[in-house]
Amino acid sequence: MKVALADSYHTTCVGHGFVEGGSQTDGSFFSRVEAGCSSTYRTCAIYSYNTFRGSSTAYDSGTCNSWSLDFGSYTECASSARVYDAGVFSEHTHNAPNWCI
Repeated sequence: MKVALADSYHTTCVGHGFVEGGSQTDGSFFSRVEAGCSSTYRTCAIYSYNTFRGSSTAYDSGTCNSWSLDFGSYTECASSARVYDAGVFSEHTHNAPNWCI
């Protein structure tokens, strides 16, 4: 299985990726998959130091939004968002914009 790495956030029909908070050092960030042009099943997961920390799902017109602080307190630069949107794009990872590992 191949997993692609991408910029922190972009739009390919559907906006998705790693969304930093107001500060890149406060530990508050999101893994997000917007509804965009799809009405499918979406997942968005938080990873820190390449370890799964938690995830959310959304269906139809809902936005998938996982907030890091719902799962614990993590170093933002060592974290990433793993996202998936059925029928739009395969599962892949978006690193923090200030990636440090």
